[in-house]
Amino acid sequence: MSLTQSLAEFVVKTTFRNIPKRVIEHAKLCILDWLGSALAGSQELAAKIVRAVVERLGGGPEASVIGSSLKTSCTYAALANGVSGHAVELDDIHQESIIHPAAPVLPAALAIGEREGVSGRDLITAVVLGYEVEIRIGKAVNPSHYQFWHTTGTVGTFGAVASAGKLLNLNEKSMVHAFGIAGTMAAGLIEVFGTMSKPLNPGRAAMDGVIAALLAKEGFTSSTRILEAEKGYLKATAREFSVKEIVEGLGEHFEILNNIFKVHASCGHTHAAIDAVLEITRKYGVRPDDVEEVLVGTYPIAVEVVGRSYEPSTPSEAKFSLPYCVAVALIYGRVGLREFSYEKLEDPLIRALAKKVKVFVEPKCSNAKLGCAEVKIRTKSGGEYTSFVPAPKGYPQNPLTKHELEEKFKSLALSVLTENRVVEVLKAVESLEEVSNVRTLMDLVRV
Repeated sequence: MSLTQSLAEFVVKTTFRNIPKRVIEHAKLCILDWLGSALAGSQELAAKIVRAVVERLGGGPEASVIGSSLKTSCTYAALANGVSGHAVELDDIHQESIIHPAAPVLPAALAIGEREGVSGRDLITAVVLGYEVEIRIGKAVNPSHYQFWHTTGTVGTFGAVASAGKLLNLNEKSMVHAFGIAGTMAAGLIEVFGTMSKPLNPGRAAMDGVIAALLAKEGFTSSTRILEAEKGYLKATAREFSVKEIVEGLGEHFEILNNIFKVHASCGHTHAAIDAVLEITRKYGVRPDDVEEVLVGTYPIAVEVVGRSYEPSTPSEAKFSLPYCVAVALIYGRVGLREFSYEKLEDPLIRALAKKVKVFVEPKCSNAKLGCAEVKIRTKSGGEYTSFVPAPKGYPQNPLTKHELEEKFKSLALSVLTENRVVEVLKAVESLEEVSNVRTLMDLVRV
């Protein structure tokens, strides 16, 4: 059996009963966490633009666009919700695959799920399988893939089609072709980081996954060896890759348990340094006006992606500026959505402090793909304070509690929904395996 066929068989044959209870409970937290991000993200300019375009394009009312009254085709809903879910940079991450797993999978699963009127159990199953497929492929191709390719937009397409295909009840032959269709559509470049096209990547991945699954359902064909072929996806998008990462333990352990819930509203590559800064300010009471220099040692990918010293001109750019994020952490003691307003971008105190931040590769972090930093703050009064963070808050080694995740959801959802509606969503997700039709949940996240 080929690699692509093995994944297809795994997706088709795995049922809700095959999934351990703790995986099911964790998957519900992932769904809740993404819904909060999508609700808050629906108010971002990028999401509003996509929503306006989608509305003009039209489409049958198959699926809901979160945070709005709009219902449209399942493909356009997946696109719009994919952009919303990633727009505020608070959706989950997986460390080794360097991917935001929910970003492409949830929009695809919810769009098809609502269209088909599937049960909560079926939705949970599809989400778990989508996570598993994309994370395993992401682990196989990274870190070399990430030199150019945005894993969430590229490999995320495979996760999206796995979820969508599962909910459409594709057989093994059709699922293989669905992977083939998705593989030839999968794209997304790191070059667009810091622009509106960054959240467009998972939006497009979700939409493409849905389209691929729908085409395969109708008998559309493609390569049956899209991953492993000589001119297939693995060789085309990675200098080196490991097939072992895809197949080893498939169906025995689930990678969704290793995902990361984000605390800060910025690129994940900034989080370890932010946590280190916050620890120093809590422990030693360092004040922004006493800072002489901030030395941030982190891993090579972080230095390359977020380590540049420049003055960001948009909120999207600021989320990818480690100096900016360190500065606002020092000044405000948090890096939330409010810290990325245009008013804050023009703040001379933030700009001056950001210029004192120097970013470089720290040997202790040199092999990390995500989440490692050592920060040293030197003060004008002669003090020197250091904090090393190998795993930021929200990582499996340093997890958020269920209560903390629920509070995060509330803080994000209340920007769009009433308090009563927020409570209803919490209850619906908590008992999702008992929900007979996911349209009930989607009705709650419309405005």
